[in-house]
Amino acid sequence: MYSKELIEKLTKILAPSGYDKRQDSEARYPARSLPDGAIVTRSAPSPTGFVHIGTIYMSLINKLVSLQTQGVNMLRIEDTDKKREIVDGIKTIVNGLGVFDLRADEGVEADSTSYGDYGPYLQSQRDKIYLGFAIDLLEKGRAYPCFATAEELDENYKDQQANKVRPGYYGKWAVWRDRSEEDVLAALEAGKPFVLRFKSNGSHEKRIKFKDVLKGSLELPENDLDVPLIKNDEWRLPTYHLAHVVDDFLMGTTTILRGDEWLPSTPLHIELAEALGIKPFSYAHFAPISIIDKGNKRKLSKRKDPEADVSFFIAAGYPIMAILEYLIRLANSNFEDWRNENPAKPIWEFPFSFEKWAKARGALLDLQKLDDVSKNIIAGWPQADYEQAVRAWAEQFQPIFYSALKADPEYTSKVLAVERTGEQKRKDVAKIVDTPSQYGYFFDDLYNSIFAVEAAIQLEDFETSVVADACKAFLDSYNQADDQQTWFDKLKAAAEATDFATDNKAFKENPSNFKGNVADFARIIRVKLTGKNRTPDLWTIMKVMGPERVKNRLSL
Repeated sequence: MYSKELIEKLTKILAPSGYDKRQDSEARYPARSLPDGAIVTRSAPSPTGFVHIGTIYMSLINKLVSLQTQGVNMLRIEDTDKKREIVDGIKTIVNGLGVFDLRADEGVEADSTSYGDYGPYLQSQRDKIYLGFAIDLLEKGRAYPCFATAEELDENYKDQQANKVRPGYYGKWAVWRDRSEEDVLAALEAGKPFVLRFKSNGSHEKRIKFKDVLKGSLELPENDLDVPLIKNDEWRLPTYHLAHVVDDFLMGTTTILRGDEWLPSTPLHIELAEALGIKPFSYAHFAPISIIDKGNKRKLSKRKDPEADVSFFIAAGYPIMAILEYLIRLANSNFEDWRNENPAKPIWEFPFSFEKWAKARGALLDLQKLDDVSKNIIAGWPQADYEQAVRAWAEQFQPIFYSALKADPEYTSKVLAVERTGEQKRKDVAKIVDTPSQYGYFFDDLYNSIFAVEAAIQLEDFETSVVADACKAFLDSYNQADDQQTWFDKLKAAAEATDFATDNKAFKENPSNFKGNVADFARIIRVKLTGKNRTPDLWTIMKVMGPERVKNRLSL
């Protein structure tokens, strides 16, 4: 252990503007007064890029478990890596969580101010608190300054590789761990920069046992790494290791949800807590969201996968509730049954289960399954909500489509209402980005620029004269006022008059005697009107389009 004089010298360098003594910080953040069994959780993203779908996943579960136990859900921004922080990174996180109705009970606002009694919740504003705990470790002989340069650490790593041993700052490679006080003083007098490192008492040859909320009883090698606690940059901020332990202790976090990439660091965090005299935390390590890539399952990548960014889902126009419900299903597969039994209840009433989450096989992102969830939600929207959602999305992401929608609001309302009522509600819209292809042909400018071209291609298997004759025959008897049965009878008559078979048996026996069957005739009319082979009911489409539009398109 260093002398009092050396500790004072190190303290002045670590905290030139002062620090908060540990006992003062503990007095400032008293134990929470909550009901028995209340869970206090925290989401702790870093403002270094876009909002990851995994952040939404974790924040959603944090909110669910804190609500159902009358606990607290916090948002803590881990902004200690100032070199990687992006402009408006905090604002991006806060607004992104707000879009998903995941505002925390305590946390950070978009302008970086804090709300809640255990703040500030921005780690860069808690620097003096961390320094107090770091100095406490220094005074206890559980921390020391390390003056090793980046080049020296790199040589260490190369030496470990050459000797085929585990990399890290430990054992004989912890070159400043047991240096004399004279060596430390000499380095200080020479003005050498240093990081403050944790002095581990663990042995990698021994095992530590602990219980994880999701993974059950675990046994891992003890920590023996002397990890940095306080960085040597201009901000003198802590590493994640110290910041996590201090913050979750002072803020009263009861269950720490985090990705299982942090599982190997748990022995370190347990040892660090013990060195500070803190009761070990309850951890719940979960598998990160993954995808299938070339037949293999892998973690969703920030760099490779657009689906990692929540803006991918927003730009596609997925309903926010569809995304949330799908994410809950990834953790608790019984959510679907609960939803079927409780169609009108908010998701926050779902009894989330850690036990069921523990049995899940990992969160595999399957966009087809998300589409299925989304289709049901969109189909269940009130018509006014659906129209508002389509218009809002188009205004932001599809200005040409938006111009078509707003040109004739009354007509647009009729278009967007097609097959959205009755027992057989339309479920072919999984996300709002589908709507231009589903509805665009109703609008003349879009039809002429896009769908008419497709129509010509799709009808290439018919001679031009056959298409023209079919359209003329249909128009000769077409009446907008006809009911659906009368309309269909006239369509069959027009088909028969132009040598299309109305008797399937006769058509199958002698197909060469006909130009096609009634389905082929209807396809000609459908494609000429819409440019598509598959559409909602053709009679309904014509009712919405009106006689003038129908006649114009079939006369082309």
